[in-house]
Amino acid sequence: MSIIELSDISKYYKVNKKKFKALDNVNLKIEKGESVAVLGKSGAGKSTLMHIIGLLDRYDEGSYKLNGEEVSKLGDSELSKLRNEEIGFVLQDFSLIDQKTVLMNVMLPLYFNKKYPANHMKEKALDILESLGIKDQADKKASQLSGGQRQRVSIARALITEPSVILADEPTGALDSDTADEIMHLLTELNEKKGITVVVVTHDKRIAEYCKRKIYIADGKCVTE
Repeated sequence: MSIIELSDISKYYKVNKKKFKALDNVNLKIEKGESVAVLGKSGAGKSTLMHIIGLLDRYDEGSYKLNGEEVSKLGDSELSKLRNEEIGFVLQDFSLIDQKTVLMNVMLPLYFNKKYPANHMKEKALDILESLGIKDQADKKASQLSGGQRQRVSIARALITEPSVILADEPTGALDSDTADEIMHLLTELNEKKGITVVVVTHDKRIAEYCKRKIYIADGKCVTE
């Protein structure tokens, strides 16, 4: 079953009053439980594609179905709800709130998700931190952690709402090679043991090798799969 299905997706931006086509009739299917790497040079359209898949940006032409639901018909609040419930983000810069504790950073998405009562949030966050080997860091501020620890916190935050998909945008770009391997092993384990669909956007072919399928983007088009 396709969890992500893009049909003839095009996206335009205006640059100096001229129309620039960032994505050009992209067709892509990602099955539930797959691990996929999206590869391409800077400016190829990787980030635009991730923003559309992650419901952070709208497209101008085509169709996008997430879990069989056509997302173009949804309003902003419906998109926000769907994004919170179905998609977890892991980003290169970690996007943590440095002056908040690790525990608070991980719990944050639950404040926008009405499925979990307040008394359950802390317990759930601590369980995830324990599974990732960083429960002992729960009361530290995010700014006190190493790069690898910060990315583990980012992954814990991505997992807290039990998403169907993890979108990782250059998740190892700010890490040394050994720590990068640790993070990719962790994402691979989440894919293989928990069945979470993992999409990794990267320019690094070595990192892409951790994924079972590779998609190449050039000039806004899927050139090979």
